[in-house]
Formats: sequence, structure tokens, C-alpha cells
Amino acid sequence: MEFDELIKKRRSCRAFKPTPVTEDQLQAIVTAGQWAPSPLNEQPFEFIAVTDPIVKARIQKAGIEAKQIIIDNNGPAWVKKYPMNFISESPLILVVVYNPNKGGLGSYFGQSHGALQSTSACIQNMLLKAADLGLYSLWFTFFNPSTLKIVLDIPAELDIAGAVFIGTPAMEAKAPPRRTPIIHRDGFNKEKS
Repeated sequence: MEFDELIKKRRSCRAFKPTPVTEDQLQAIVTAGQWAPSPLNEQPFEFIAVTDPIVKARIQKAGIEAKQIIIDNNGPAWVKKYPMNFISESPLILVVVYNPNKGGLGSYFGQSHGALQSTSACIQNMLLKAADLGLYSLWFTFFNPSTLKIVLDIPAELDIAGAVFIGTPAMEAKAPPRRTPIIHRDGFNKEKS
């Protein structure tokens, strides 16, 4: 598949068929993530593959609790309508964690984002590889990290970049519209194209 076509084929999905993601597909997706750039090549990311229905149910419960916290704190109205059943129905959940202390030399300048940025690149690679394999995915950050750390026994020194739900789509999704790119030239707001 051509690269531009692959980028446009990638879709976020919340409705999956029960077809399992194979071990070969899992390994291919994680390997694609591992090839993401990272500061000083520290590769701060690790992966938790979740397929056990009991663990998925615990993650879904954590998602429902996070949803309620947002509702109780006057969050966006659309959150009330947001279904969470896709969490337990997803054939594979890849929770991507990272070590925030592996962020490269940016720490000398008060920048602590390098580890998260490289882990985000890792997740993008995984989303694209899933699309290349004919799978849909969803990069999900709608959770309370403290709760998810308890559910998955994640060490305190690691942070969570997201949960990636992966599977065969139950239906084809159309691409949402994209706005025209805004390119600033030679400085912010000097000239736009």
C-alpha cells in the first residue's frame, strides 16, 4: 500500500468484530512501534497486551468511572452519551507505558516531554501498521491514569501514554473532514500559507 493511502486509511474505531488479533499481527504492530524515533535512542516505551476478558472488564469499569468523574465535574455534555462497551469488546488492548526520565537532553532546558513525544510517535507507527494489516484502532486517553495503573499493576515510575484498541472493524468508517493545513513562514503569524 502506498504511504499516503495508508495514512488516509487509518481510522479510529469503537465497534469491532470478535475476531482475535493474531500473535503475528500483535508482534508486527509492536515492532512498528519500536522503530519510532526517541531522544538519545532511549526507547522509553513498553507495551501491555490485554486479551483476557476479566482484565478488559476491569479496564472498562475504570473507563466508566472516569466518565462519571467528568460528568460530575461538569465536563462536556457529549461525554454522557459516550458508550464504553467497546472496551471489553475490543479483541486487543495495547496499553502503552513509558519512562518519563528517558526524555533525552531536553531536561537541561526544562523540557520533560521527550519521552511522551517519542511514545506518541511509537503509537502512531502502531496505528499505521494496524491499518496496513487491515485492522482498525483507537488511541484512547479517556481514563484516570492512577486507576489504570492499579488495574494493570503498572509501576509508579512509569506513565501511561494511552490504550490502543485494535481489531477488525464491525463496519467501515468514513474519514472525517480535515481542515486546510496552516503553515507559518519564518515565524509565527509572519506569513501564513
